[in-house]
Amino acid sequence: PRENIEIVFQSVTVTGTVTDDNEGLPGVNVSIKGTSRGTITDVDGRYSIEAPADGILIFSFVGFQNQEIPIEDRSRIDVNLVPDVQALEEVIVVGFGEQRKISFTGAQSSIPARELDHPVADISTMLAGRLAGITGVQRSGEPGFDGADIWIRGISTMSGGSNPLVLVDGVERSMNNIDPQDIESFTILKDASATAVYGVRGANGVILINTKRGKDGKPTVTFDFNQGVTRFTMTPELLRGVDYMNLSNEALTTRGEAPRFSQEIIERTESKYDPFVYPDVDWMEEVFRDFGYNRQATLNMNGGSATSKYYVSLGYYDETGLYNTDALAQYDSKARFTRYNVTTNVTVDLTATTKVDLGIQGYLSKGNYPGESANTIFNGALEVSPVEYPVMYPGGFVPGRSPNGGMRNPYADATLRGYQNHDRNQLYSNLRVTQDLDDLTDGLSATAMFAFDAYNEHRIHRGKREDTWIVDVNNPRNPDGTLNLGTVPTFQGQNFLSYSRSNGGNRRFYLEASFNYDKAFQKHRLGGLLLFNKTDYLNAFANDFTESIPFRNQGLAGRVTYAYDDRYFAEFNVGYNGSENFAPSQRYGFFPAFGIGWAISNEKFFQPLTSVIDFLKIRYTDGKVGSASGAGRFAYIGEVIRSGDSGYTFGRNRIRSDGIFESSYAVDVTWAEARKQDLGIELNMFNYRLGIIFDLFKEYTEGAFLRRADIPNYIGLNADPFGNIGIVENKGFDGSINFDKGFRNLIVGVRATFSYNRNKILENGQPEQQYPWMERRGDPVLARYGFIAERLFTFEDDTDGDGYITPEDGGFAEQFGEIMPGDIKYKDLNGDGRIDAYDEIQIGQGDVPALTYGFGVSLSYHGFDMSLFFQGQAEADIILSGGGIIPFIGDGGGANLYQVALDRWTEENPDPNAMYPRLSYGSSAIGQNNNTQTSTWWLRDIDFLRLKTAELGYTLPDRIAESLRMKNARLYIRGVNLLTFSQFDIWDPELFTSNGARYPNSTIYSLGVNLQF
Repeated sequence: PRENIEIVFQSVTVTGTVTDDNEGLPGVNVSIKGTSRGTITDVDGRYSIEAPADGILIFSFVGFQNQEIPIEDRSRIDVNLVPDVQALEEVIVVGFGEQRKISFTGAQSSIPARELDHPVADISTMLAGRLAGITGVQRSGEPGFDGADIWIRGISTMSGGSNPLVLVDGVERSMNNIDPQDIESFTILKDASATAVYGVRGANGVILINTKRGKDGKPTVTFDFNQGVTRFTMTPELLRGVDYMNLSNEALTTRGEAPRFSQEIIERTESKYDPFVYPDVDWMEEVFRDFGYNRQATLNMNGGSATSKYYVSLGYYDETGLYNTDALAQYDSKARFTRYNVTTNVTVDLTATTKVDLGIQGYLSKGNYPGESANTIFNGALEVSPVEYPVMYPGGFVPGRSPNGGMRNPYADATLRGYQNHDRNQLYSNLRVTQDLDDLTDGLSATAMFAFDAYNEHRIHRGKREDTWIVDVNNPRNPDGTLNLGTVPTFQGQNFLSYSRSNGGNRRFYLEASFNYDKAFQKHRLGGLLLFNKTDYLNAFANDFTESIPFRNQGLAGRVTYAYDDRYFAEFNVGYNGSENFAPSQRYGFFPAFGIGWAISNEKFFQPLTSVIDFLKIRYTDGKVGSASGAGRFAYIGEVIRSGDSGYTFGRNRIRSDGIFESSYAVDVTWAEARKQDLGIELNMFNYRLGIIFDLFKEYTEGAFLRRADIPNYIGLNADPFGNIGIVENKGFDGSINFDKGFRNLIVGVRATFSYNRNKILENGQPEQQYPWMERRGDPVLARYGFIAERLFTFEDDTDGDGYITPEDGGFAEQFGEIMPGDIKYKDLNGDGRIDAYDEIQIGQGDVPALTYGFGVSLSYHGFDMSLFFQGQAEADIILSGGGIIPFIGDGGGANLYQVALDRWTEENPDPNAMYPRLSYGSSAIGQNNNTQTSTWWLRDIDFLRLKTAELGYTLPDRIAESLRMKNARLYIRGVNLLTFSQFDIWDPELFTSNGARYPNSTIYSLGVNLQF
């Protein structure tokens, strides 16, 4: 037995040189078959690798044939690689199939699946900056609800959804909740030629995700596990008690009112004289913990024979949120999201010409959350001042002032208001049969697929609202020293858990049948596709009759491709689709597209340049795609409803009475159409080490669904009807740069992508405006409108010295209420001496960035590897508004404040560049109505650059891995959202919020291991 062990694990160091016609070939991959171990050749083509004496070395390089050479106990192996004419046959994923990469004329981007493998619940959060053409923003980090919003080439419509069509294994499905280790390929289709086959569903681009399939060979088992800790990327810093009281007093006294807090109260708060009577609470610190955790595990196996192959995977994901919990609660209110994934794909060759693919995937997830929503908890933390009341009173009494609305206790909302359970399960299933029809004619095949998907969710809410208490400020302590508490009436002291539940779900049936053709004739190559598909989507728990009717669409798709001598390429795609949503005469739409390409590098005149430029192709596409989003259900059918108090009105006093009225009007609308044009270039240089792809694009969408704004009120309609009236232009560019090079045993890779687009409204049905700046045509789709804040008023503006500024002080325009020095001065655009709606102009373009970019570097040296990836966005903005960020805005003024409130204009320090104007207290206070108007004063850029991911790994030497009975073993450390660089530093700039009241995104530090058997 000892001798056998020595023979099995005997290894040898193999060296040699890889050449191309006797020239050393650098950058060649040299790997050990059956493992992931390998190296690359240096600048002279030399390599060195430790391998099993009876192993097999695989030599591979782009443009050359792979070679497999048995080691046979040799220590030196020299190889001469042969150019691979079959490299031109490399295929890529396209709509409804695959296509040779060289002949593809459309615009698409793809990403290796391993780049999506990070310790996150949803892969959508990993896409921005990694694929050219993708814009992605993660709006929330709440466990189970942290998927990113995704757009392809930005927003090109002003009605309905603008999200892309996502297809998983050919069927419309969500990309969230997919285990990234189950993904084989991830591709986005961006232009008309690539998406026209999807017809009415392709206007916003298409994402194609294919899951892994089995491979011929012995079973391979892979186990991956990582454990991590999480924390918020950034949380707003709240004002502490003494500063809050001083600013409160200032906001009152600077407007001529009495202060709210006496100096005695301020001093007692500062000295912590009695924290239950004079509290100073950091609600963010009390409501949230510093760290949570997440863990992820995947076990998969694949293998098979020449006639049957399989892939089976089990996945597990577990993440806890960062809410604090209370030990007194007799239930679990912590935020936690747990998910179990399963994926099975089986391929069987029933005959030599018949193949069957069966896939079953799905997940089970469970979310546990506090009884109140994240928005309620965050808003509470921003609503209650640090000196309002303590976190809890002794004896478990809950502090609070108002049971319904303002002054709720955010700590109690997070810990003592009950809990919620969200159970979700999803089943994906598809059966595909492929029949080779070469007996009829070479290159012909037929495919049929049926898919059934089912989704269900079940929500349970167990709520609780205990009495809240507040100390008597005039007599805070009883004679025995205990607190003198008075109860605040709540829901009759509901100290028990109430119960409510809700259900949701949907079903999808999908049918597809197609003929495919691909045949080479000497220098000619012809391909074709003819496909029929049909989808039925049913809301299984619809609340009304209309929504219970299935969403249905069906259509035909066709494609013809032609290539001559792999130099000239042409392609024609068409989609013919119909939907039940439109009137029978408008039900179907025809969407054609074409593409042409020229591989210049394959021309004879280009041969002198091939020593530097390996491949050069230019391509152009043009065509139409469609969209049905935005019109609602059955827009061609009017809707009549009955209302108990507003059925109709009559008389001079507009008396309302019970009656039936037409709530929406039947309109003869049809598909919106988008014409997409794309001009692209693909370039590879220096033995394919440098790759560049660049595309210019333009999209023109017309017929978008909008309510008509040009119908006069005297017509008497209850609501403006829809029409195909919107026109939007969207144009820009995107691209990617890849560079790989080996320096002896060091492998360096550099990646960069960029995506830029700008859209503008060409037609919106807006009636003629009085002033040109009120015209919305020509503005971005998400444009923001408000006043131009010129500056803050100064003491010099108060020419009569009465402390107030009026038009009589110097011809200033009348603004909102009484104005004092330090208040915001707005620009009077029309010069009428008054600031009103006629002075509003575009001041921002929205929170979806025009520019998304990413860049990263990867290094590999012997068994070590490292990678860094940065993601950024630019040309996005928000308007600051709401409690917390606007000082003392609420009724009574008692809202919380961020630390940035210290940067304000004061009479002692009249800083014209301060963040805040002169303070005011309460919604009706002097200056408050003026200073809180939507204007450029509150406009903020939310551009940022983020270290999105970082990874450091080490792969054990083969000798050690084999001694542990493993093919490969790798240890790694990963990080997500590690650093953020932004001029906006109050909260995470990605969040969808105007005042920070949103569950923040998470930073993750994770340690893991990947084992292969």
